[in-house]
Amino acid sequence: MKKSSFYVRRITISAVFLSISLVMKTLFSFYIPIFGQNGMSIDISGIFSIMPAILFGPVYGAATYGLTDLLGYLLKPMGTYIPLMTLVVAAGGFIRGTLWAFLRNKDSKKLRIAIAVCSAFLLVVGICNIAFLSADGINKNFYENVQKENINTDSMHFVSKALITRTINTKDPSGNLSTYISFVTTGVIGSAALGILLLIADLFISKKFLRDTGKGQIPQLLITMVGSGLIVTTLNTIVLRETILTAWKLLPFTIVWIPRVIEEILGNTIKAYFVSILLGVFKRQRSLNELTGKPS
Repeated sequence: MKKSSFYVRRITISAVFLSISLVMKTLFSFYIPIFGQNGMSIDISGIFSIMPAILFGPVYGAATYGLTDLLGYLLKPMGTYIPLMTLVVAAGGFIRGTLWAFLRNKDSKKLRIAIAVCSAFLLVVGICNIAFLSADGINKNFYENVQKENINTDSMHFVSKALITRTINTKDPSGNLSTYISFVTTGVIGSAALGILLLIADLFISKKFLRDTGKGQIPQLLITMVGSGLIVTTLNTIVLRETILTAWKLLPFTIVWIPRVIEEILGNTIKAYFVSILLGVFKRQRSLNELTGKPS
């Protein structure tokens, strides 16, 4: 196949997925308010917008995601348009394509074992952090109950020392300490729970519903979609807080971040299985499957 024809076909297929994604985004999307603001979008367009990144690489993923966000806003305006958000979304497409390129040929069984080991490790770390902070009397009200100049960290556990060192001289020590405590306890245990839930979902759904549709790459898809989704959601939350949703600044970051993260995890977990079906269909088309390699 000629190089020019090769890239034209890739662009054409990406445009088809972009069109389908725009239709889904326009007709079947809605917002859920978070603390009085439209802070959570629910739609299924991601099933199609991710395909160019999976099939053709990060550059196609960035272009498709960026155009989906921009054109989606033009077709169905919701609130204020933020160019920085489009850049973040495009970066998410690039990250998805890069992660998939790295993971797609990895052994699924080894990935499952790695996820299980990491999840168990994080669970132990989270529980230990709770025990250590409790033993040292470190909680969100710590700075309100002691004099800063009298704090002695010599006999404290490592995690307690680290949190106090990081927050004691900040503008809002109590608020920052509360945020960091959430990250090293609830955040770590939540990450462990996420890994365990993904493994359970993978084993159950793959065996029940995806016997012949590329189920061998489900772990790779889950890591790609959920991992990149968490990065994009975190960046989006920061951008929204600093631009149009300034009311969120009055709340701790984790309060507005956690609901969006839960939605991102659940949504991308479900989408990963639909993407695996599309990927299986694509692979069975020999003429199309040739486009995933290099031009001859």
